[in-house]
Amino acid sequence: MRRAVLFSISIIILALFNSGCAQKKGEEIRIILPPPPEEPRIFYVESLRGEANFKETKTLDLLIGKESKGVGKNLFKPYGVAATDNIVYVTDTAIGLIFAMDTLNKNVTFIGDRPPGKLALPVSIAIGRNGTIYVSDSKLKKVFGYRKNGALIFAIGDKGEFRRPSGIAINQKLNRLYVVDTKSHNVKVYDLDNGQLLFEFGKRGIEEGDFNFPTNIAIDRRNGNVAVVDTQNFRVQLFDADGNFLSKFGRLGDKPGMFSRPKGIGIDSEGHIYVSDAAFNNVQIFDDKGNILLYFGGAGFGPSQFYLPAGVYVDENDRVYVVDSFNARVQIYQYVSERWKKEHPEEYRELKELDMENKDENTE
Repeated sequence: MRRAVLFSISIIILALFNSGCAQKKGEEIRIILPPPPEEPRIFYVESLRGEANFKETKTLDLLIGKESKGVGKNLFKPYGVAATDNIVYVTDTAIGLIFAMDTLNKNVTFIGDRPPGKLALPVSIAIGRNGTIYVSDSKLKKVFGYRKNGALIFAIGDKGEFRRPSGIAINQKLNRLYVVDTKSHNVKVYDLDNGQLLFEFGKRGIEEGDFNFPTNIAIDRRNGNVAVVDTQNFRVQLFDADGNFLSKFGRLGDKPGMFSRPKGIGIDSEGHIYVSDAAFNNVQIFDDKGNILLYFGGAGFGPSQFYLPAGVYVDENDRVYVVDSFNARVQIYQYVSERWKKEHPEEYRELKELDMENKDENTE
């Protein structure tokens, strides 16, 4: 992604045609960003709501939410998201459990819906080794670990250990769990082999390394660096794996690169940092130095529009998952990385062709 290149939040609908989508046969919307003649950087894939994705439903009806939310196995108020092995895991703070949406087998199951390990207010979610599923519960003030079948493995959080656990992330190489404790204004780091607290960093304040009600967190897989959304300081702070301060970016404001209500955060394979903002109803993308590159979204109910976006997750294949909280869905995008281009040459060629078609239409 080119540095210091900024594009508006407007989206480009490049084609609307009949050609079965990921859910069922129907209309497919292609949204590619940024607008031509720039190189395609990210494109919209689909939206997930739950059971509604796996029944006979027109895609456009699904996108604008004609399926009732929170009914049966549909999301109601999602917040956190993670994905692996064709399963998208989403926490729902209103229903109080984890949705496991299997896009390959087209079904929805739940985790944390029964004791032991019954959830109350699940917030953030992360996937560890062997597919272990970790989730923070802000009401119970614990972090739970589950097997894929929903069986509880362990719980972290003795009485008084957490005040309000929220964002969590895992360093796979070091086998560490990072937990943002929002009301303690710090990050606690655990050894996943034994569940022991290794260290913590941060305190309430405005100086470098201080926090004011931090919320979410992401790990850069390239180097283990830690990015923390310092919500009430209206910034993102970067640390090394041991909690040493590296840099920060962002401040309060309504211009690109600024924040009002920063929430979710994710990092792709090339180090780009994705930050959702619930006030702007968009996602801003920065390089690893904090320079704004691109932003997309805007208030609304259609594809690539948001209503109070929350959690963000980027998987190892550079799929970007954005929780669209009050629209009761997860929107999925694909970052067009250099690796993705090499692994998907035909699809990349089609993106370029669609991009050129739209450019030609705009110049006629």
